[in-house]
Amino acid sequence: MRAWEIGPRNCGSRGIDGLRLAGRAEPQPGPGEVLVRVIAAGLNYRDLMVLRGQYGAALPETRVPLSDGVGEVIALGEGVTDLAPGDRVIAPHFLTWRDDAGYSPAVFAADMGVSADGWLAERIVLPAAAALRVPASVADLTAASLAVVGATVWHAMVAFGGAGAGSLVLAQGTGGVSVFALLLAKAMGAQFAITSSSDEKLERARALGADFTVNYRSRPDWSAALLEATGGRGADVVVDTLGFSALGETIAACAPNARIGTIGALAGSPQDVASASQGVLIGKNIAIKGIASGSRAMLEAALGVVAEQGIAIPVDHEFAFADAPAAFACLDSGGHFGKVVILL
Repeated sequence: MRAWEIGPRNCGSRGIDGLRLAGRAEPQPGPGEVLVRVIAAGLNYRDLMVLRGQYGAALPETRVPLSDGVGEVIALGEGVTDLAPGDRVIAPHFLTWRDDAGYSPAVFAADMGVSADGWLAERIVLPAAAALRVPASVADLTAASLAVVGATVWHAMVAFGGAGAGSLVLAQGTGGVSVFALLLAKAMGAQFAITSSSDEKLERARALGADFTVNYRSRPDWSAALLEATGGRGADVVVDTLGFSALGETIAACAPNARIGTIGALAGSPQDVASASQGVLIGKNIAIKGIASGSRAMLEAALGVVAEQGIAIPVDHEFAFADAPAAFACLDSGGHFGKVVILL
């Protein structure tokens, strides 16, 4: 079978030049495992970080990338009874984090596309206990794009944030996390605010149901712009992709008692020191939680809403398996709205 490997990391200016297509022996499922024919694989920003050497320590050049995908079960290992050949499946990228209370740093030892081989191969093996059967109502492109954003957004917005009908949820940017947060929030009856530097992308967000949109290029004081638009209310829940370098502005956009689930650092780096005033944080009684993706149970809950509500994740660009480097370059350009997917 064919599989893409990360090759030497940080190769070239963007880290993409090290990618290489390799031939491998067909994998076989062991006890408690299933063999999966990959149908499609989705890209996330963390996949670019892997290639650049910014995520995951001392990875072998033979590591298969990508943490997101969907496939069809084609063989069962000994003892597997809950799945059958022909089932479409996805899996959380932290393969051993099964329930909401089961997090520990040990989950990073089985992280698809990082410390374990990922989805960018014609066949992969998954632990049957991690795999989730995909309902027929969920299209392949949505399923291929769901695991990372589904588990992460559910953790930040629902399990921690408690968002629901009547809440105002804020997300920054129009990448996969923010767009899925928009779709999930609207499906759950919440209001939604989103920021971008592109009026075109904000128009697309409004078409998906966004209630409040702010162009942070024309309004660098985007928190003030949001408060103006909401009559001074502010956000009850934030799916924070900007990180600590912009935390002061994020807190300024919040309502009292808001919850901020911080998942990324697009405005700086994970090493940045928080820019917020402790007095404002205390005065608004705001809670902040670091979100390390989410569990299988969180992904299952998100998948259930996707299936029930008919949510379709926007896929801006589709690439053939042989064109995987072009898919990474497309993601790196930052011009996409929603997701970038590779089809097998």
